[in-house]
Amino acid sequence: MKTLKQILTSLSVRGMAAAALLLGASVQSSQAGSADPAQGSTYTWDLISSGSGQRGMAFITFSTNGTFRGYQLLAAIPPNTNNVTVGRGGEGVGRDGNGGGSTNGLVKNLLFGFGPVDGVWTFDSKGKIIGFFSEALNVTSVVTNYSASTNFFTLVNGQDSSEFTNIFVIFTNGQANATVTISWPDPAPGYNQDYTLSNTNFTTQVGTAESTNIVSFTGTASGGKHLTLLCTTSFGKVTFKGVEATKSVDLSGNWIGSRRLNGHAVNELFSLTSFQLDNPFPADFPDIANFPNMFFTTNGLGAGYSFDGIAMVSQQKQVGFVFMNNDGTMRAMMGSLKATKFGPTATTKGIEAPLNQVDFTATLQ
Repeated sequence: MKTLKQILTSLSVRGMAAAALLLGASVQSSQAGSADPAQGSTYTWDLISSGSGQRGMAFITFSTNGTFRGYQLLAAIPPNTNNVTVGRGGEGVGRDGNGGGSTNGLVKNLLFGFGPVDGVWTFDSKGKIIGFFSEALNVTSVVTNYSASTNFFTLVNGQDSSEFTNIFVIFTNGQANATVTISWPDPAPGYNQDYTLSNTNFTTQVGTAESTNIVSFTGTASGGKHLTLLCTTSFGKVTFKGVEATKSVDLSGNWIGSRRLNGHAVNELFSLTSFQLDNPFPADFPDIANFPNMFFTTNGLGAGYSFDGIAMVSQQKQVGFVFMNNDGTMRAMMGSLKATKFGPTATTKGIEAPLNQVDFTATLQ
């Protein structure tokens, strides 16, 4: 049976060399008088990230020694795909995510998993917070290859549905879509309407390969209430938006969940315990108890399988789960947490390796 330790095979986060040199001191508690990292000894932020397949949440502590430390959960939502071929160990997808050298592929990278994050920060001459870190992780890449084709379309007048025209559009190799302008005579005196038409002749290929995500950011903190980090990463632009990390909803207790995959729902049972009460994974997450709103399960059960995992809950009304089944399959989900008459209920969606969209709902009993 695989345990939570295998989660790090899909998101193992390491600081850059400079960060490693500066992290000689242990991470302190998150209590401080100001959200500005330059004031007090430390300050912990509750962050939500979005953009470039890096949808997630994190708790990160900034310290006045110029370092930061925290934990991040990523839960991308996979796109709809047709004619999917699943590669193993990056087959069909290069390590740089460029589709094995194909010039016709559009690449979407999806990051998911859980792990620690640490790096360095400072202020620039304009008073902006700047910093960087790196992540060593496995990335699921979706490469859509468009082929030359001639497609038939029926276009309807947007202001008079009784009027339509038929056209053929010739797509070149690698062309995903085309824009066509139609001049309609009705209603008088007539008007032009633009249509964006998609090339339906394509194949989609999926593979997983290890890569390194280099993240640099610039940001601002506002009066201890808000933090915004604008990040440039190896996989595109990402925005982190944060509030002060304070104790949120207690997820401890027994949960009943429903995992829906490919239209089939399976019931699951699991319990959650706060890391501030116990830590069964001290080698992997030695300081996780320093961060609020982090929980674990080691007793998850489904129909014919078991799982371990992590749960995080944000002040920003978001909750995330990363579960590892005993067969080595990992899934990461994120979504809303709401109070219902049955108890706190999580409604989430995300990705199950390698590229299945999974919907997961769960209620605390």
